Amino acid sequence: MRIFLFMIIGLFLSSASIGMAAEKYEPVVRTSIDKNSVFIGDRIRYAIEISSEEDLDVEFSKFPENKIGDFEIKDSGKRTARSLFGKRVFSNWHAISAYSTGEHKIPSFEIRYRQKSGKDWVVKKTGELKVMVKSVMPSKEKVSDIKDIKGPIYFYEINWILMSGIIALLGFFILAIIIYKRRRMAPLKLPHEIALEELEAIRALLSRTGAVKEYYIKISDCVRHYIERRFILKAPEMTTEEFLNSLKDSTLLAVGQKSTLREFLVACDLVKFAKYAPSNAEIDSVFAAAKNFICQSNAIAYGTSL
Repeated sequence: MRIFLFMIIGLFLSSASIGMAAEKYEPVVRTSIDKNSVFIGDRIRYAIEISSEEDLDVEFSKFPENKIGDFEIKDSGKRTARSLFGKRVFSNWHAISAYSTGEHKIPSFEIRYRQKSGKDWVVKKTGELKVMVKSVMPSKEKVSDIKDIKGPIYFYEINWILMSGIIALLGFFILAIIIYKRRRMAPLKLPHEIALEELEAIRALLSRTGAVKEYYIKISDCVRHYIERRFILKAPEMTTEEFLNSLKDSTLLAVGQKSTLREFLVACDLVKFAKYAPSNAEIDSVFAAAKNFICQSNAIAYGTSL
């Protein structure tokens, strides 16, 4: 009887040890969140953990759309550690946020694992979790500072008195700018003023370079351009003979002016085309003739005296 009793106790102990061994090596899967009630846009730390006394190969679920249910994944990470009791803990965490209020569910997912020396994968499902997402706006207070978009302004709604004042001020401002710029602009020079300035510049050029022929060419062109600007005659495009013939019957110049102009142009042509070498007195004389012609013709044209 005692032998039979010992046999029963031995069988019980062996079966208990086998059950304990099986329970010892069975991995445990847990899911957790750090808060179950958040405001819209707040982050929640969602973690999936599997703990085992043995080293495992673990494959967590993947989220290709970067979403877990109604939640968007903002950050993720994995880690492996040992607990106080020597178990290995494999964890996969995600920082997630929701952007609509109400109760949301974090659905269950599959986890695959196997022992390092094993070949077959074991599949387990995580638990489902609930999260309450609240609005940041107070629920009992009426919002009064958010107004709807205004429609288009119709013709009769425009403040035409104010608009007319603005337009008038703008026009006055533009007119003031125009007047100011015109006052600052240099006054236009008359033909005889331009010609006299050119003569002085030609004489200064002669004193610097000593180029007599160039001096005669420029002083002749100066007088011709003056006649063109003053009397609207194409003097620069004519030869001396053509130009003098065109003035025979003209009333634009007096007889004395025509004679002075002829002597001046002939003297210039001698130096320009006949290689005549004028004296200093002749150079001064041709300058004086050009200046006197310009001043006299301008005085007669405007009825002033020299």
